[in-house]
Amino acid sequence: MKRYWYFASTLASFPFGVPPPLSVEEFDVLCSRFVDKEDLELVRHVDVVRRGEYAACIERSSFLKAYFEWERGVRNALVMLRAKANKWDAEQWIRPGSVGADALQSAQAVSAAPDPLQAELVFEHERWHAVEFFASLSIFELDALLAYKMKLLIATRCASFDRERGKQGFRTLYQDTVDAAAEAASSALETGVAT
Repeated sequence: MKRYWYFASTLASFPFGVPPPLSVEEFDVLCSRFVDKEDLELVRHVDVVRRGEYAACIERSSFLKAYFEWERGVRNALVMLRAKANKWDAEQWIRPGSVGADALQSAQAVSAAPDPLQAELVFEHERWHAVEFFASLSIFELDALLAYKMKLLIATRCASFDRERGKQGFRTLYQDTVDAAAEAASSALETGVAT
């Protein structure tokens, strides 16, 4: 795997929970200047892998392949945990892949969160740890750049969380649900037919 000595050494490190030092878009522009064309395909697929989607090109990166398997495993483990709690059949939501012990442990940590916002933060923190683990031996290699972009995506998402905006979104959704129920009840009273 090609090494990017200069480019990798210019990237500012940052810990979890801190806003990213540059945007994902700025990073992509830098990559377009410093990364070989055939490696840019992998840079573009980092967000695809983060969403748990497979792309054949990830087979060229040990980091992306390992991260994809972990992400898919966590998502499958979350499905199994939620299905078990609600006494549902999980099979229809399980995607191909295995659930490793580390993925199950991460899913259990996410499930134990006291509220949805905390669950999202725990999931992003688990992702951060996975990125650090899978990229730990790839300093200055392309995989280090791919891991850096993954961290930027995580940090950007965490920075976008806003408690008040979330509460407003919940109130809007709740009010829309109440209004729809009231409209359905009113329609049923007027026509004598429940919908």
